[in-house]
Amino acid sequence: MRQLPRSAPGSGPGRLPSLTGLRFAAAGGVVFTHCALLSDPHLAADPGPQVWVGASAVSLFFILSGYVLTLSARPADTARSFWRRRAAKILPNHVLTWCVVVVALVCAGDAATGSGPAAHLASLFLVHTWVPSLRYLSAGNPVCWSLAAEVFFYLLFPVLRPWVERLSRRGLLTAAGTAVALAWLWPLLYTQVISPEQAFFPGYWLLYMLPPARLPEFVLGMLAARFAATGVRLPHLGVLPAALGVLSTVVVNSAVLPHPYLYAASTVVPLVVLVHAVAQRDLENRPSLLRSRPLVALGEISYAMYLVHLLVLGGLSVSLTALGWGRLWAVLAGLPLVLLASWLLYAGVERPCVRRFSAPRVVSQGRHRSPGRAPVGRGSV
Repeated sequence: MRQLPRSAPGSGPGRLPSLTGLRFAAAGGVVFTHCALLSDPHLAADPGPQVWVGASAVSLFFILSGYVLTLSARPADTARSFWRRRAAKILPNHVLTWCVVVVALVCAGDAATGSGPAAHLASLFLVHTWVPSLRYLSAGNPVCWSLAAEVFFYLLFPVLRPWVERLSRRGLLTAAGTAVALAWLWPLLYTQVISPEQAFFPGYWLLYMLPPARLPEFVLGMLAARFAATGVRLPHLGVLPAALGVLSTVVVNSAVLPHPYLYAASTVVPLVVLVHAVAQRDLENRPSLLRSRPLVALGEISYAMYLVHLLVLGGLSVSLTALGWGRLWAVLAGLPLVLLASWLLYAGVERPCVRRFSAPRVVSQGRHRSPGRAPVGRGSV
């Protein structure tokens, strides 16, 4: 495997700091979509490009997860140690924000009329997206549905990784083509066989939230990482053209394709191209704006930002609207608070828990010692 660059601020050895910066762009896409929906609720009934930007950003998270975890995998790693590091990374923030939501519902008196205890418990354990029920899908922190998909990916990763590493160059190409075909086949089957009327539900669940439906994106990230690790030459494309390709695909396809194809299929290839282009900047030690100190720092808090942004913006929107303020004011006032809350969650919960729990305590000369911070795959959520 190629030696990864070490010079980026805050990146640590064996990191791809530009992908950390790209994480912030992905989180920003989700925040942008939710800001648009809060400012204009009619977009939910008639989604435009503003909505599909957020859907593509979630797809980018899944691809990044597969890419980074594969490229940074430890040769002698065990499934248990991998799962422990992933749990230390995602669970503390998730549990805390889940508690905030449940306490807020109880205080508001909505516990009985909301999703219900069973649905909220399912969301706590990140299994709620396996249930075909809007009551379950909306339980807990609304954005944690993607964590349920990530947990599914993590459980499969120790099995998928050896398979991916054994593939030849031709095998990698065949597997990548198969994953892209599956990403397109699922919405095709849905529109032609399962629900020809293309109803919002169960399509929203089957195509967007059901974890197996999102597995091709994660696997494509893994395959792209193997291309990079084995030095297989792929066509070079600059980061800016790749990013413009993603945005133009979102805009054009949202006007010409049915909704089922917009959840993931239509942008999966441009997003893989973007991740590959960004990673190449680091692998080849070329300059990268995404490797700058501010964007890497923002990328570090992107997971926390993903979890807290809707809680902050939604709460402000309800409060300020009740006071007669416009929804736009809630968004403008909420964005600085989102960044502050994200940093507090990252610095106060996520980073300490990763340092404390991502690696086991070891015994040396009769004494227990806690190792330093273990390398953690970036871009995972």
